[in-house]
Amino acid sequence: MCGIAGIFSFRNISPVQDEIRKMTQALAHRGPDGEGIFIEGPVGLGHRRLSIIDLEGGAQPMESANKIATISYNGEIYNFPQLRKQLASRGYRFQTQSDTQVILALYEQHGRRCVDYLRGMFAFALWDRQQQTLLLARDRIGIKPLYYAIQNERVYFASEIKAIRTVLKNNALDKNSVNAYFTRQYIGGNDTIFQHIKKVPPGALMIISEKGATTETYWQPSSITQSLNLADAQSQLDSYLNEAIGSHLISDVPVGIFLSGGLDSSCMLAYAAQNAGKKLHTFSVGFGKESPLNETTFARKLAGQFGTIHHEIQVTADEMLNSLPAIIDKLDAPLADYAIIPTYVMSKFAADYVKVVLSGEGADELFGGYKRYHLYALFDIIAKTGLTGNLGTQRLPGPSLFRNKERQELLGEYFVEMRKLPSEIKMQEDKKSFIPAGHLNSILYTDLRNWLVDDLLMKVDKMGMLASLEARVPYLDHRLVEFVLALEGAHKAGLKSKKILLKKAASRLLPEEIWQRPKHGFTVPVSDWLKGPLRRQFSDIVFGKPAHAEWINQSSVEKLLKQHQHDGKVGFKLWSVFIFCLWMEKHLSD
Repeated sequence: MCGIAGIFSFRNISPVQDEIRKMTQALAHRGPDGEGIFIEGPVGLGHRRLSIIDLEGGAQPMESANKIATISYNGEIYNFPQLRKQLASRGYRFQTQSDTQVILALYEQHGRRCVDYLRGMFAFALWDRQQQTLLLARDRIGIKPLYYAIQNERVYFASEIKAIRTVLKNNALDKNSVNAYFTRQYIGGNDTIFQHIKKVPPGALMIISEKGATTETYWQPSSITQSLNLADAQSQLDSYLNEAIGSHLISDVPVGIFLSGGLDSSCMLAYAAQNAGKKLHTFSVGFGKESPLNETTFARKLAGQFGTIHHEIQVTADEMLNSLPAIIDKLDAPLADYAIIPTYVMSKFAADYVKVVLSGEGADELFGGYKRYHLYALFDIIAKTGLTGNLGTQRLPGPSLFRNKERQELLGEYFVEMRKLPSEIKMQEDKKSFIPAGHLNSILYTDLRNWLVDDLLMKVDKMGMLASLEARVPYLDHRLVEFVLALEGAHKAGLKSKKILLKKAASRLLPEEIWQRPKHGFTVPVSDWLKGPLRRQFSDIVFGKPAHAEWINQSSVEKLLKQHQHDGKVGFKLWSVFIFCLWMEKHLSD
């Protein structure tokens, strides 16, 4: 796991080494084990390394054997041993044991279609000196982030926005993105909080040359479902899970698992234990014995059952709040998902013991783990009667945090109607494109391509990297994703049931008390904090900085505060305002 950065000049002017170094230094937390810089002609590539595979020989940027390509790469390719063996049998001579050189070898043979062969999470920049072309690539699901800006006849790119901003000073915020944040608590789609910086989409390539930059999609899952009965689906799922989770254990350093004691992490541990050649580390974090967050008892039992090296801590509210400044410092954009705090606490704890952990993101979106999916299961049942019309077609996932009228009062002249937001339009298009697979499958796909990418995976990447910890997400192996998306919705959720198929798979590996337990998420008591320990800080930050008043109508916030003191029902709205203003103070104060 690493950080990448670089610059391409359309005018064929070489970037200055100090520029690339500034960018890589901003990514030092992503790669504390090494730094590399490459400059040639119009391109400069920078790299920060967290050593996981081939600790001695995997330094980057790395050049291909034929001297044509040079790469700066962030991620892990889980099928690289098999690819390496195939390439070696065809005569390719490897100088390292790294997965990086496998990507270069594939590029020699297949050009930019090399991505078709990769199974893993990745974002890379590859310079082809023969074609004078820079290739930017992002993995199919969007597990690894990659940002870019086209300004001043240059392309700037990096794993994190802050690296771009070290050499491209522009604080202009995008009002669509600010509205998207206050609608969904995160910024979805290809935009970012800054007007001039964009995201390379998941499953996409950017091809950059002196002629300009173009983007093309290389992966799109099919919306055609396959007919499998539940027993056959379970049998095949067992094979997919075993292969996906087993492949994610590849590492030259110890590997751990975030173990909550819930279905997703417990199932992951069961399959990992079947494939691990040595003892695994497991990590559980409790938030006080009386807290509903505390699942450590279940985690401890499972750790004993599977013989792991188990680590457990209890964290207080004060300790969580004390981590907030470090979190805000490294966030590229405001993110109001309060679970970002325990995610960082867990990552920091685990990083004292391992460099790699497996995490359970993606299971809910693949297998139907949220209550709202019951509604879409109902739409599928109704659809069989032929009475659907537009029922379920226009609905988007989850409620908006601030509805149009509230957001208009909050943002004033910067307000944009929800249906006109690019991020909302993208979600609607994603949902519509997958309707042939059924209403439930279409909403699962929409969540997978939006909320999962721009909230959950963003949170895991940023907080893991803040702790210099590589987080792997085996439920998002693209072959597993393709298989599950192609199953009929009834195998995933019903009117009262959730994760039907995953529970079937877990039932042969786990105690019933684990796979039958109700779902528990990270429920951080932000409403209580805003009435107590955060009350004064909230006022100081939100009302004490004149720059915040440009974006936030303070009388609207005062009204929310009064309501919160009265009934405590708008805590998450206030939290989103608080995080937005904290982020602005940290990142826009210059």
